[in-house]
Amino acid sequence: MSPMYGDYSKGFPPTLIQGGTKEIFLSDFIRQYRAINSAGGTAVLDIYEGMPHVFRAMLFGSPEAKQSMIKMTNFLRTYLRYDAAN
Repeated sequence: MSPMYGDYSKGFPPTLIQGGTKEIFLSDFIRQYRAINSAGGTAVLDIYEGMPHVFRAMLFGSPEAKQSMIKMTNFLRTYLRYDAAN
């Protein structure tokens, strides 16, 4: 079972896919991004040169990990709405 084989034509939430060029699942990331995008969904593919699987945890504090966290924060701020009044 793999998310890249999912049916995205019925709608899917905005998706941020982050990984590195040394990522074991890089081709899966690309296929999932294309599947979501082709179905008209919102997907962002964010790839970091030379980074391995789970680089944010393994290389915490690296420039790439910091940049990926900034991009993730911005993505969440864009697509998650929080109304403090409610």
